[in-house]
Amino acid sequence: MFITATSAATTPATPAADGAVATEKTQYSEEEILFAIYGWFLVHRNQVDMIDITKKERLAFLSGVNTALNQKVIPGWEDQMGAVQGLMDTRWAPVYERLQRERKAQTVELFAGLTKQENVKKSSTGLFYELISEGTGKFPTADSAVDVEFVATLVDGTVFESTEDRGGPIPIILADMVPGVREGLQNVREGGIIKLWVPASLGFGSEEKPGIPADSALLFEFTLHEITDNAPVAPAQ
Repeated sequence: MFITATSAATTPATPAADGAVATEKTQYSEEEILFAIYGWFLVHRNQVDMIDITKKERLAFLSGVNTALNQKVIPGWEDQMGAVQGLMDTRWAPVYERLQRERKAQTVELFAGLTKQENVKKSSTGLFYELISEGTGKFPTADSAVDVEFVATLVDGTVFESTEDRGGPIPIILADMVPGVREGLQNVREGGIIKLWVPASLGFGSEEKPGIPADSALLFEFTLHEITDNAPVAPAQ
């Protein structure tokens, strides 16, 4: 079976007389379409599509990809990696600045909206929380070890961590958590569910973590299953 592909799934770009990218409508098989999707995914996942590049720079980029696919080497590439990194830093700088402005605006809007929600409480530290289910057991302390399930997201909805990926509840020690989580979990009993909106000052602050940009507010939904008061055992080395 063949599928007609347009735009993203076209023939490999070739230089036109005026330096523009020449494309044409092409029929690809289903398997070839999967390769097109894989190519799109690699670019999108590495966010190359977020930086501004000219048409000729796009052609140069594609020529580098084709060189790699042909299992050939660009002579002297190792000597140029410092310059490559410098160029990428320059091109990425305005993107980072724009994303930071957008995150800040989203965060301000989100937290302003929280102040208008009757079920959401704000602590003296600036933590917002909502009890979805109060639970019936004990409250943990700042040093408790507990078994929890949770989903953690950024203000744009990006999930950066979840116990679902780990197969279920996990043990944590509140003293090891960021201040907002440590504080927030003390407001819910065993068996309860709580939502936390943690400002950056109670999270990782200006420190960047994998999947978490600097100065990010963190959103959590926790289910507190049990207070164990037993420290999780480190896996054998």
